[in-house]
Amino acid sequence: MFRYIPLLLALALGSAAAHAQAVFRSVMPDGKIVYGDKPAPGAKESKQVNLAPLNISTPTPAADAGPSSNPADGTGNNSEVAAARQRLEAAQKALAEGREQREGDRIGVAKGGGATSRLSDSYLERVKALEDAVTAAQQQLEDAQRNAAAR
Repeated sequence: MFRYIPLLLALALGSAAAHAQAVFRSVMPDGKIVYGDKPAPGAKESKQVNLAPLNISTPTPAADAGPSSNPADGTGNNSEVAAARQRLEAAQKALAEGREQREGDRIGVAKGGGATSRLSDSYLERVKALEDAVTAAQQQLEDAQRNAAAR
C-alpha cells in the first residue's frame, strides 16, 4: 500500500502544477522509487518525467457561437471574441513550444559519485513568462466574451 504513495504524490503534483514545474522520478539505492520536484539526494538514478501539457480551453457560450447577438449595433461583437480566442491559441502554442528543452536549458551538477542536472533559471523564467502570457490571453478572452454578452 505504501509503495503507491509516491505515485499518488506524483499524480497530484502533475495535475496541480504540471505546467509550473518539472516532476522527477528517482530510484534510490534500495530500489525504492521517489517522485518529487527535484531529483532525490542520494538517488542512484534520476530522470525528469515528461508530463503532457494541460489541455486548457475556455468554454464558449452559445451566444458567442453565431453572428453578433445585437446585429443592430453593427460593431461585430464576435470579432473581438474571435481575435481574443486567436491570441489565446497563439499563446498556448508558444507555451507548448517554449516548454521544449533547448541546449543550455539544463545545468549539470556533480554530487558525490554521480552527476545530475537541473533546469536553468533562464528556462524557468522563459516558461513562467509564457504561462503569464497564456493567463493574460485567457483573461482577455473572458473580458471579450463578457463585453459581447453585455451588448
